[in-house]
Order: sequence, then structure tokens, then C-alpha cells
Amino acid sequence: MQDTLIARRARQFEWATIGLFTLLVVAAVIAIVDGGLSVADLREEFDTKNFPETPSAWAVILWRTIEIASYALLLWVLWCVRGWLAACANGDTFQIDTARRVLRIGQGLLALAIVEIVSNTVIILALTWNNPAGQRTLSIAIDGGGLFLLLAAALLTMFGYIQSEAARLMAENREFI
Repeated sequence: MQDTLIARRARQFEWATIGLFTLLVVAAVIAIVDGGLSVADLREEFDTKNFPETPSAWAVILWRTIEIASYALLLWVLWCVRGWLAACANGDTFQIDTARRVLRIGQGLLALAIVEIVSNTVIILALTWNNPAGQRTLSIAIDGGGLFLLLAAALLTMFGYIQSEAARLMAENREFI
């Protein structure tokens, strides 16, 4: 293992990422055990004018599925970040595998952004689907969080391509030596 500033910082950030990952997993378990993802939580999160008295079971299941999937996706991205930091800490900064890790992080953030942007519309539509005509709601919104995730996904994907090119050039240079 190289004892460079990059390696030391990457190792520190790796441990911080592991701590954050662990904290998020523990928080999710506590939230679920404590009754998280209840209909009351759903009602509070999606305070729409036409919210049904009793939401349909399939709408609640859809909401829970989307929430769990987006949380799992966030954890996966965080785990990919940990892997990238571990590779950098081991001195593998400009390797093809390390660049692939960055691309996976960018792709994961892109998927998370799409879920963030589309989920609100899908859940509100599902909640009001069984309402009488004229009381169904279609809400389309893009907030700063979704836009930030799109920007971060684009930047990390571009960084992954740059890192791939750097790894290719380093491999090519090694062939000349």
C-alpha cells in the first residue's frame, strides 16, 4: 500500500463511508421496526388535496417498494464509493477497474435521480387512481434534489470516462517501457 497523501485521504474517506453506510443501515432497521413506512407516513409525505380516506393496498405497496428500492440504490452507490476509495487507497487510482467503479457510481446516481424525479408522479397517481373522475391527481415536479443528482451523475460519469482514458494511456505507456 502506498503511503501517499491520496492513499491516506482515500483510506480516511473509505472509513467515513463505511461509518455512514453502517449508520444508514441501522437507521433503516430502526425506522422499520418503529413502524416506518406506515400509511400515516405516506399521508404526511404526500399531502395532496385528493388523498383518499383509505389508500388502496397496491398504492401503499408501490410506495413502500419505491422507497425501499431507492434506499437500497443509495446504499449500493455508497458501497461503490467505498470500493473506489479502497482502490485509491491501495494505489490503484488509474486502473481500468477503478474507472469502472466511478462509472458505476455515476450510473447509480443517474438511476437514483430518475427514481427521485419519477416516483412522486407515480405515487400520487397511484394514490388517487381509485378516486372518482375529476378527483384524480397527476403531479409532475422536479426539485433541486433531483436536478442535483442528475448533475452529480453526469459529472461522475464524465470523471469515470476521463479516468478510463488515463488508465488506458498509463497501460499504453507501460508497453513502451
